[in-house]
Formats: sequence, C-alpha cells, structure tokens
Amino acid sequence: MYYIDLHAHSDCSDGVHSPEELVTKARGAGLRALAITDHDAVDGVERAQRVSPHDLEIVPGVELSAREGASDVHILGYCFDPANEELLAYLETFRSHRLNRAKRIVQKLNDLGVALELESVIAHAQDGRTSIGRPHIARALLEGNQVESVQDAFTRYLGNHAPAYVPKAYFAVEDAIEIIHKAGGAAVLAHPGSLRRDELIPAFVECGLDGLEVIHPDHSETVRRSYGQLASKYGLVATGGSDYHGPMPDRCGLGGMKVPHRHLADLKRRLA
Repeated sequence: MYYIDLHAHSDCSDGVHSPEELVTKARGAGLRALAITDHDAVDGVERAQRVSPHDLEIVPGVELSAREGASDVHILGYCFDPANEELLAYLETFRSHRLNRAKRIVQKLNDLGVALELESVIAHAQDGRTSIGRPHIARALLEGNQVESVQDAFTRYLGNHAPAYVPKAYFAVEDAIEIIHKAGGAAVLAHPGSLRRDELIPAFVECGLDGLEVIHPDHSETVRRSYGQLASKYGLVATGGSDYHGPMPDRCGLGGMKVPHRHLADLKRRLA
C-alpha cells in the first residue's frame, strides 16, 4: 500500500525544516505524496515541487486561520492553484496582520522587562519572508537566553492566557472556504477533534466544506472512526496527515500516520 502525508509545515511558516528538507524526509519515509500546508502561506509549495522526484507528488496545500464565535478554526486547502491572485492577496493580508501582531507581542514583552527586538524575530522568519507566528518569537527568546525552551516561552509569555499574548486576526470560515474554492481547491476542516465543536460541521458543509481531517496525531482510533462516519454522513472526503512541524517528543515524524494514497485520490475525484 502506498502512503501519503497531507499535513506538514515548513519554515515558510512555523515548521523547522525547509520545503526542500521536507521532500528529502518524505522520500526517506517512502511517501508517494506530500502536501505542504503552511499557515497562511504557499511559498513552500513551488520550492518543494522544484526538487521533488517523479515518484513523489507535491500537493499544493495551505492551512488558513479562521474563527467561529470563540473558536479558532483551521481550514486546510488542497490541489489549488498556488499562483491564484485572489488567494495571494488574501494571504498577503494575513502576512501583514501577523507582522503587526508580532510587533505588539514584542512590545508587551519589553513592557514586562524582557529584552527582545523585532529584528531578531524577523530573522527567525527568514527575514520576514515567511508568515510570522508565535513560534518564531519563542525561538528568538530561546536564542536570547530569555527562556529555557520553546515550550517555556509559551508557558511564561506567549500562550493564550500568558501576559504577552495578543490574539491574531481571523476571517470567517465561509471566507476561507470560498477563497480556496476560487483558487480551484478543496477545503478540509483540520483536526476537528482538537476543535471539539462537532455541532458546527453541518453549517460548514452548507458553506461548501469538502472534507474532514480524520487521521491526525491528536485523534485516537475511536475518534478517527467517529469522524470517518461523520464524513460519510455528510458526503465529505476523509483526509489525514502528521501535522509535522519538526521533531517533537511523543509525536510522530513525517509520514508517521500511515495515510493511504486513496484519500488523495478521493480528494481529486471530489474536485473533478
């Protein structure tokens, strides 16, 4: 059986490895397809495609930030045109919001007596060419010996209830789904088990949702079975991936979720 991974992050957002390194890792894992799904960024897709061998398909992917009420909702996009102008304009808006958020977080840290300059954060985000997020700030704090680890940075300063937290900008779920569709892609609800708002799924289906991420490291076998049944109930495609950001304790590596290739075939049939 051929396996794929439809959820991986490069250093074009908050991943550790470059798109090129992810291709090497995917080959080492014996994968037949890999989707690079960076947060609000598609810069890594073309880079991965340029170096990918013929037996490894690079699927255009993205993970868009959205919000429904008080809940953060992540929408994965697949098989779209990464050069779509409307999509790129949408992502540029996010990039600007993320930079402004980073500025506010750095100011909060400074007010708390933590010595950190925005320039050092931007350096960790490829000099501002990537979609800046809290992990970049955490790594800058670690490099400056302000914290003991990235997790320590989130616990002390950057977590959702920590003193330097600043909420990020969000768009409506229906807008995220629409922009993916306009770029020719399929929209999938990421790790619904983490969202824990299953009652929202019917409304997302009405907005055009195409699939559910059933296979995910945070989903037990029972949860996967439940979401597989839910996907069937609403006529959605079941997808899956490792949600790989880099090596992490007690977390599977790239390709570790053993997602069968048929899930990608189902996605493509949905679009056809």
